[in-house]
Amino acid sequence: MNKEELKRTLKKLFGNTGAIIGFILLGFFIVIAIIAPYIAPPDIPQDMDLEQANKLIEDYEPSNKEEILSAFESFQQFNLGFYMQDYPIVKEVYESLKEFDKGNISLEEAKMSLQKLTNYYIVDISLLEQIETDPNAVISDVEKVYKKYKDYNEKGKVVKEELEELRTLEGDDFLKKAKSMYNDFHDFYIDSIDFDPFIMPKESLENAPQPPSREYPFGLSNGRNIYYGVVWGTRTAFQIGFSVVAFATFVGLLVGSIAAYFGGWVDEILMRITDIFLSIPFILSAMVLTTVLGTGIDKVMIAMMTFTWMSTARLIRGNILQAKNEQYVLAARALGVPDWKIIIVHILPNTIFPVIIQATMRIGTMVITASGLSFLGLGAPQGYADWGSILSFARNWMLGGGENAFQYWYTIVFPGTAMVLFVLGWNLVGDALRDIFDPKNRM
Repeated sequence: MNKEELKRTLKKLFGNTGAIIGFILLGFFIVIAIIAPYIAPPDIPQDMDLEQANKLIEDYEPSNKEEILSAFESFQQFNLGFYMQDYPIVKEVYESLKEFDKGNISLEEAKMSLQKLTNYYIVDISLLEQIETDPNAVISDVEKVYKKYKDYNEKGKVVKEELEELRTLEGDDFLKKAKSMYNDFHDFYIDSIDFDPFIMPKESLENAPQPPSREYPFGLSNGRNIYYGVVWGTRTAFQIGFSVVAFATFVGLLVGSIAAYFGGWVDEILMRITDIFLSIPFILSAMVLTTVLGTGIDKVMIAMMTFTWMSTARLIRGNILQAKNEQYVLAARALGVPDWKIIIVHILPNTIFPVIIQATMRIGTMVITASGLSFLGLGAPQGYADWGSILSFARNWMLGGGENAFQYWYTIVFPGTAMVLFVLGWNLVGDALRDIFDPKNRM
């Protein structure tokens, strides 16, 4: 596409009313996704020692030095000290199990060694029985524990040295070092508790929905903040849409390009594999795969990636079959250009526009599919900021919980509206691109 043609294309695109509306909607959701932590701040758990240290640092006076040091030392002892204390035992047990795996010690000796960890409640007591039937799994579990204790032991040593250095500082040097250590401790604490900002905060123990209020603008559903879920759900939607469509498009381009360009038995094998995948109902297969893999957004994306690349493969294959006998392709072959370079440099740039349009329109479809799986309890885990998951909370209240119809409208309207507008934005942009790149409209 030359410069003039690009200008004409952009002029048509921004002269299309549907495209303008689509871009406005998508721009709105992009902004919401970017500023989500500011308009719906995560309820990050706080460590009491760190919270106290932070207040003392903000109102720093020389007399606060010992209290700040005391708070840091208390944090270090509670969050790292136990790991440092038990690390030698964990290391000893792990090395014993490695010897057992090599056949150097007996099963009874390995169990006696493992019992040291169960006595300290470091690992579950069930591992003593499991080691008899599945020793490799037990060794793998203990190895994970060992790596964690090793990392925390090393972190504890570093922190001790930093605290000793901090104790020697005064004035601004002390304050600067204390702020740096607080930030490091805070990041470490968040990582250690596996905090996930995508989990909607539990604001109430009541399951019954609570109407919108000043504190909760979209109300509560199952005790969860709907506003928080809708805002952070934009990030979930973009994550699912982009990840699934990008992977499916890449695989589809790869399979379809190779099949069409080389033809013959290569085309036959790849297309029969594609037909097998196409013969499996998509929703049913995604449900089965998510059931096997377990709940989680990553599991949902894997399921959808597995069964969404086929239409792209067929589309690009048809386009390449038409283009591979064009003069510019034959000329490239005659000049000895490698096949992979012909496909990537010469063929795909001239055949990929329909795939781009398809991918744009499929982003919304993938979000709807993931939301449907979450609604059925097969997608996002409970409480995850996903629009389908929020609607799942409203399942028992959609008709008023047996009372007045639509009494709890807010449990459906807010996440449902977000989903509809998000999908509508992508579809409008996709429709506009299809009209612009349609050869009949370019005459």
